[in-house]
Amino acid sequence: MSLRISLALAAATLVLVGCASGGSRPRAAEPVRALMSADALMFVSFDSDGDVLVTTAEIDAGLQREFTRGDTNGDGNLQPIEFQNWANAVLGGGQLGPYRLDFDRNVDNVITREEFDTEIRARVGDYDSDENGVLSRTEFIRLIGQARPPRQQIEPRPRAP
Repeated sequence: MSLRISLALAAATLVLVGCASGGSRPRAAEPVRALMSADALMFVSFDSDGDVLVTTAEIDAGLQREFTRGDTNGDGNLQPIEFQNWANAVLGGGQLGPYRLDFDRNVDNVITREEFDTEIRARVGDYDSDENGVLSRTEFIRLIGQARPPRQQIEPRPRAP
């Protein structure tokens, strides 16, 4: 083999090894991973004026609309099959949660309008981290693998002798 071919093969090998190992570029920090729950998809749809905020009035209107969408037989309750069909359409599938038993707390296989509203409003409260009654898009995102901020330690009081 000629020297020229040997040098070309050696250079090609070094390039391939460099590409395979990521080269000399510094590795980027691990990407931020976030999760948006299926119920957040529903809350985003409640934003009727497009201001990327969901107000109490929009939540009230959204609750009415979604319960009506689910109650296909119009009897004022959601039967298990009605809930499953609603969850498939609105939440992207029944396996993503919230689940039927999150709503049907008394496990009577019927979700009343009161049970539906109670569960959805509780979820609104879970998302409303600044407790201002308005849901913003940033409140829907849950970071995965990020440490929680440390809680302030309370110093024990010294005991009296």
